[in-house]
Amino acid sequence: MTPAAILMKMQELDLALDRDEQTLRELPALKELARKRAAYQKLKSEEARLLGVRKDLEAEIEDLVAEQKATEDEVTITQEDAQRLKDYREVQALEVELSDLAKKLDKIAFSLTDKHRALAEARERETKVSQYTQKFEESLIAEAQATKEAATEVQERVASARREREACAANIDEGLLQRYTASVRAHHGIGVEVLHGDTPSVCRMKLTEASLDDLAREGDIAMCPYCGRLLLREEPERA
Repeated sequence: MTPAAILMKMQELDLALDRDEQTLRELPALKELARKRAAYQKLKSEEARLLGVRKDLEAEIEDLVAEQKATEDEVTITQEDAQRLKDYREVQALEVELSDLAKKLDKIAFSLTDKHRALAEARERETKVSQYTQKFEESLIAEAQATKEAATEVQERVASARREREACAANIDEGLLQRYTASVRAHHGIGVEVLHGDTPSVCRMKLTEASLDDLAREGDIAMCPYCGRLLLREEPERA
């Protein structure tokens, strides 16, 4: 390719790179995926919290059952002692003790009923959250894969365009490359234009005959006297 054709090709590649890199930065799927990942982490935290609640209730029930068993054993021993005693006052004292133990058993039974109800509710909540989290995770994995494929497609275009641009840059004079780079920076990505008759393709400012004569003396690649872009005097042939 001629230097002019290379410049036009580089500009096309640079504009395409800008678009694709912008697409990657603003890919809606990536933003949505990040939001869903945050929601998933909250679900996992809630799942862990409910697991802790259930285990605490199970431990409390286990302690209450053990206390109930110990109290029942104590009742049995006290009843056996009462049968052996003859002294009225001692028997009366044991009856008071048995009454206290009975109240304690009632209290334990009430607590157990309450804890079992709470445990059943906790297990139900835990199951629901766990099932929802599992479905959410499956959906998240599928969406992450789809997003990865979409991003990969753009990333591959970017990588291909960069390789092609490097090849173009290696085939033009370093001074011309620097002029092109400076023009692109100064004109927000559109650093090259083509002269159509007496009018540049980008700035559209009609040139005077004197300006056209000056451009002719500069060669095939000049500088627009109005906007300062690199100006190709003829549309370069595409490879």
